[in-house]
Amino acid sequence: MAYEPRAHEPAPVAPDPDRGSFTGFAAIKYTAVVIVVLAILAFLMWVIIRFTT
Repeated sequence: MAYEPRAHEPAPVAPDPDRGSFTGFAAIKYTAVVIVVLAILAFLMWVIIRFTT
């Protein structure tokens, strides 16, 4: 019986190719949320500055 140092380790598993699509979806979604929130804050600041001066 020959010595095989990697005989105990499981075979490497290939990563799931669909994981990148979920990451891209999450990045686009949260970027859109941030842009909408910033637009609302900018509009509110414009209203407050315009009508209080």
